[in-house]
Amino acid sequence: MYIWRKRVTTDWLEQRSEDLLRRFGTALAITEQLGKARTSMEVSCETRKEALQVRRELGGTIEKLRTDWLEQLAKQNRTKPLRIGSRLIVSRTRVPTAKSPRTIVIPAEAAFGTGEHATTAMCLRILERITRKRIAGWSMLDAGTGSGILAIVASCLGAKKIIAIENDPLACSVAKRNAAANQVRNIEFRTGDVLTQKFRGKFDIITANLYSEILIAALPAWRRSVADDGRLILSGILRSQERNVITALRRNSFAVHERRRRGKWIALLAGLPGKKS
Repeated sequence: MYIWRKRVTTDWLEQRSEDLLRRFGTALAITEQLGKARTSMEVSCETRKEALQVRRELGGTIEKLRTDWLEQLAKQNRTKPLRIGSRLIVSRTRVPTAKSPRTIVIPAEAAFGTGEHATTAMCLRILERITRKRIAGWSMLDAGTGSGILAIVASCLGAKKIIAIENDPLACSVAKRNAAANQVRNIEFRTGDVLTQKFRGKFDIITANLYSEILIAALPAWRRSVADDGRLILSGILRSQERNVITALRRNSFAVHERRRRGKWIALLAGLPGKKS
């Protein structure tokens, strides 16, 4: 297995994005920070010949993975499927070592969100990054909490007040159980529609891994509920829906600070204009 990498300009990516996605599909990973001159791209290739062909056509660099990469990946997936920065690990089972960062255990159950899906992983990594310099005690709304993973991670990263909403009673029950299993007790779980919920006060961070239509419909309410220096972390967005979501964000006075891509999925970080990420 080989990995092809390249940093490209926004114009270069825009001109080729459709062809790249059609050609490479989920083997293509793109991380883009709006306002930055360069965007990072990676493509996983089965053979050296394939990787060399991509490099001949598009430039960039290639890296050969170790021969037992699949075995190592499987081993990692058994113990630490997802490392969130240097502070947390999300796993299906407890990692038995004191040297590891704190491990959050999210078993694979009926509720969506073990951290392995691209949309969840992108949200988790954005959340970890933007909270590194936040003073503990911030607040968060998690709309469509699923397994509760984002809310649980937020508590471990320093959030004090967390409201997590889920319209599926079974998923909400699983999320509560996951929080209890991880000794997280400061999450208020609500069963209900994210579009009809009422809140007191404002949130420093709002996370939502939902269908684009729901994200767009909820933006006016979230504009009233987010703090002046707050952030929205949105995912569940297909690439074909990206433009509509960004247009809706701007219509509701949000600026897009960062855009991440993983295969056909998009994650966005947004905030009020003039506030840096």
